Amino acid sequence: MATLELDNETTALLSEMAENEHTTLAQLANRLLIECLEDWQDARAADKAYQRIVDGDAKILSWDEVKAGLYDMDN
Repeated sequence: MATLELDNETTALLSEMAENEHTTLAQLANRLLIECLEDWQDARAADKAYQRIVDGDAKILSWDEVKAGLYDMDN
């Protein structure tokens, strides 16, 4: 558990949003933080994948290769 110190404007906006969504301020803040952190993790993974492509350490597949691989997984 952590305690956050927010400015008045941010607190007011979060309170308004929580009220509109019929949830508590703590639940809303937790959900929003999780969404933000998940987005950050996704962006970091995408950056790493892109860097592997740039470095030549990853193979880029054509759509036909992807489809063939998906078909193989079904059988």
